[in-house]
Amino acid sequence: MAAGQRRGRPARALGLAPSIRALAPGGGAAPRPPDDRPVLRLAVSKGALAIELGEPFALGPLRVTELVVRLAGIRFPVDLSGGVARFRHRRGQLVRLSVEAQGTELAVWAAPRLRGLLGDGAPQLIIAPIEDGALVALRSGETALAFDVAVAPGERALRLLPERARGIGLAAPPHALALQALSMMAGTHGRLVEGAIVLDAAVERIVRLLLPAAGARAPAVDGVQWAVVTAEAGRFRAEGALGAAPPALGDRALRALEAAELAGAADELAFAGGLDEARRAYLAALERAPRHPEISSRLAWLDLVIGERAEGALSTVVDAMPAVDAGLLGGALLEAVGDHDGAFSALARAAHAEPYGPLAALAWLRAAALADAVDVRLDALNLGVARAPGIEALRWARFHARLDVADVRGALADAEHLEASARGAEARHAVSRRAAEAFLARGDVADARVLFERALRYAPESPDVVAGLARSLRAAGEGRRALDLLARARALAARSGAPACALDLELGRGLAEIAGDLPAAIARVRSVPPGVPEALEARLLEGRWCAGLGDLGGASVALGRLRDAVELALQGRADDAGPARARGAPFGDGAAAVAALLAEAAEIEERTRGDLLAAQRQLGLALRLRPRDPGITAAFRRVSGEIAPPVAPAPAAPPGPVQRPRAEQRIEVHVAAPRRRTIPPEPVVIAPAPIKPPPVPRAPASPPKPAPIDPGTIDEMPTLDGSDTSTDLTAPIPSSVTLAEGQVPLARVFGVDDELLAERLADRLRADPADQGVAMALADVLERLGRDLDLLALLSARMEEGDDAVRLEVAPRRRDVLARLAARARAEGRDSEAELYEMLLQSEPA
Repeated sequence: MAAGQRRGRPARALGLAPSIRALAPGGGAAPRPPDDRPVLRLAVSKGALAIELGEPFALGPLRVTELVVRLAGIRFPVDLSGGVARFRHRRGQLVRLSVEAQGTELAVWAAPRLRGLLGDGAPQLIIAPIEDGALVALRSGETALAFDVAVAPGERALRLLPERARGIGLAAPPHALALQALSMMAGTHGRLVEGAIVLDAAVERIVRLLLPAAGARAPAVDGVQWAVVTAEAGRFRAEGALGAAPPALGDRALRALEAAELAGAADELAFAGGLDEARRAYLAALERAPRHPEISSRLAWLDLVIGERAEGALSTVVDAMPAVDAGLLGGALLEAVGDHDGAFSALARAAHAEPYGPLAALAWLRAAALADAVDVRLDALNLGVARAPGIEALRWARFHARLDVADVRGALADAEHLEASARGAEARHAVSRRAAEAFLARGDVADARVLFERALRYAPESPDVVAGLARSLRAAGEGRRALDLLARARALAARSGAPACALDLELGRGLAEIAGDLPAAIARVRSVPPGVPEALEARLLEGRWCAGLGDLGGASVALGRLRDAVELALQGRADDAGPARARGAPFGDGAAAVAALLAEAAEIEERTRGDLLAAQRQLGLALRLRPRDPGITAAFRRVSGEIAPPVAPAPAAPPGPVQRPRAEQRIEVHVAAPRRRTIPPEPVVIAPAPIKPPPVPRAPASPPKPAPIDPGTIDEMPTLDGSDTSTDLTAPIPSSVTLAEGQVPLARVFGVDDELLAERLADRLRADPADQGVAMALADVLERLGRDLDLLALLSARMEEGDDAVRLEVAPRRRDVLARLAARARAEGRDSEAELYEMLLQSEPA
């Protein structure tokens, strides 16, 4: 006998155990599908017959919980056996109506209707009850909008009035967007009237949808008014009754109605997109209600969105309230005028007071971007993540901030959270790759390697990730393995048809630096075509490696192609933009990198090939991109000075009348003297003779021409007074002379050559670089000699090292020499060099 089998009863056949659902009441039968028709019932009360709603019925996002229609003209006794169907053709009178809606259900229903308001898709929407109204908040990416809605019931209409609209990343005034959002949610049931969305005949619309669906006639609604409108515990509830008194409005509704009366016309203009007309209307409203905080905020938001009106908008706000108390508006305006500390304070206050979490988190993100200290920025990001953990931009910002403070564990936690939040293999691959590149950029090669390998889990054929893994291995010292991975990444890119120029550069560097195979490396970079962003660096690497192999011709060709490519790009910029072009275009932020490439190319031309002219052209292009770079400027001056052709000294002018200055500025010039005398040399001053009234000549006579003096006999000449023509060979020869400003130049007194005088003055200036008088005397000599490049170098050095007074004295002379150099270069056909001088001349202060 089977175990457990009772005697006298047959054994039950083995089979599946009955399901738990089948044991439930109803025997496991499928639940009855909900009826799409409302359930009505008859009710008799106080001698009157009425039709009532039997159970709640849903109308879209609304739920009708109570409906009573009184049937007039019924005499008792009456036969009720036919039920509601017997009286459905009678027109009754609506007595009572109750409607409610859950905030979550309302948000789910309304979100698709708001598609395209903040972005391409439907935004994340929250509708939550607050006192006398609702909070409506929506977000799409890094753009968020929030506003309060005050509900003001009328006789049979509901007025929805937005206020306190605020947001981040908006392309239109937030109040206008709030009106647009309410209009999109209401659809054809609402219309804009003086800054409010009015739901006309809401009671009549509800009964006309509900009763005909049940097969009954719609009742009369005359005399029915909204009696109660409440918002509590995530639910909105409105009740209407026949002959009810209008409900008492709260402070929020009264305040919103007054603002709508003042600024309703301006709100309608802003809603229609006429911002300039709306601005004039807001100003007129402020004349009627000075310093009205809500109207002032709407006007300031409008000016902020239009742009370039931050100062005026800030003045509007400050008239009504302190800027730091103006919330997100105050933070945006203070940031626009450059007050980052005030903007941080305003954003922090707004984030603490904001009830909508994502908007508060985005405010913390904006505040963190304004903080200079890393710890302050990290604290702001922590507060933002606590308010809205799911915002991707906020997580990435904290990830980078944690890397900045070397919090590797925290950064990895953020990366893992971002990966877990991503949906799909492609999104997770992108997260792992971005995090790996960030770790690699900061030198954490171990974690970068792990993240690159995790990214390969989602996309094993990605050439970019394979190349990133190769870079991390190379940084870790595994060069051979990195070279293999670079070759594989290049093959994957060629197989998929993806651009491979960057990989060719990486592989070329690896072949040159790891394998030492310069010919193969040159072949790799030569495959980079012109016109791509990597072409300039490829030409430089080709020239560098050709010079290393001793192929000077190949190096010259490669560096020439680099120079031609930059000149072509700059020429295209000049043709497009005309004379008012922006420096550095079309390279944008990469102008500094391109200038560095040209500077290195000039060094190769000078050091390896000895071609100073080519080096000068490379440096000239670099200066056009970075005219204020001191290293490039110094190199250009040095190279230009070495290749400057010798200029014959200008013939000495005949001596003229000596101009005696009122105040003497003495310049001491040291001249080597022979040591054949026993008397120690002393400085002798070339001073002007006592001023005597010159006799009036009877007839003009030409001055006799002085005999030329051999410069080689300068050391043998005695010291003379400017007015003395006698010669005393017994006087000691000085080792230095002092020349008063405006006195006869030494070349005219002694017959000293200007070249020798320039050397003496240069030695004196090197001994005391702060001596402005010596510098200007040297500038005079260089100008007479025609050595404009040396003069430009001297004047540029004085401009950089001197104070404002020195710059004021030197600037006109520097402009003159730049004009001469540009004219000479144009005359000799060196247009690129002339353009460089003209550009420097345009940048000179007036």
